[in-house]
Formats: sequence, C-alpha cells, structure tokens
Amino acid sequence: MDGTTERAKWHHCKRVLAMAYDTPIPGFNTYNTNNLRLWRSRPQKDFNFDAFNSSDYTGAIEERKDAEYITSVLYPNDSTDAGKELRLKQQYFFCSASLYDILRRYKKNHGNDFSKFSSKNKI
Repeated sequence: MDGTTERAKWHHCKRVLAMAYDTPIPGFNTYNTNNLRLWRSRPQKDFNFDAFNSSDYTGAIEERKDAEYITSVLYPNDSTDAGKELRLKQQYFFCSASLYDILRRYKKNHGNDFSKFSSKNKI
C-alpha cells in the first residue's frame, strides 16, 4: 500500500428494530432452565402514508418488507451477490442486536461502571 488507509462507507443504509423473542430451554434431569433469545427484524415505520397517498402502494410497505426480509430465512444461498448481501445484513443485525442487549442489561444493573463487565458477560 502507499500509506493510505482503506475505508468502507455505508450507502443507502436502512434502520431496523430488533424485537427479542425469549424461549425457555429446560435442562435434562435438572431444575435449571436457560433462556434462548431469538431476534426478529422490524421496520421503524410499518407504513408509508405519503407513498400510499401518491398511489405507490408497493412503496407504502417497502420498508416493512425489506426489514422483515432480514430474518425471514436464515442461511441464504450466498453464491450470488444478493445472497452475500443478505448474509452480511443478517450477521450485522444479529450481532448488533445481541451486543446492544448485553450492554443494555449490564447498564441496567451496574450503570456506567464497566469494571465488572468481563466477569459478568462472556461473548
């Protein structure tokens, strides 16, 4: 390299919400139950009234369709660019949602004191 740093820049990014679904997983021959947290992607706005009023009925629900597409099918075929893009969106979505959730829970109990973070969380 010539001393310059390569940088990536996001284009046409879309914000989605991560909705948690908890599933209890009971242990075998024990009284313990673990929690499996699954995620579903949701749009920030379900319906675009401006697009609907302009007779763009498909565009009115496009944001919802695009957001739900992220978690509708896991492990898409990544032999095409569209499949690779969807896998990247899924990886980013699930990692981001999980990390935000871990930080939210920690801060709820410990505030901004992160001195115990590594002993309370394993990733």
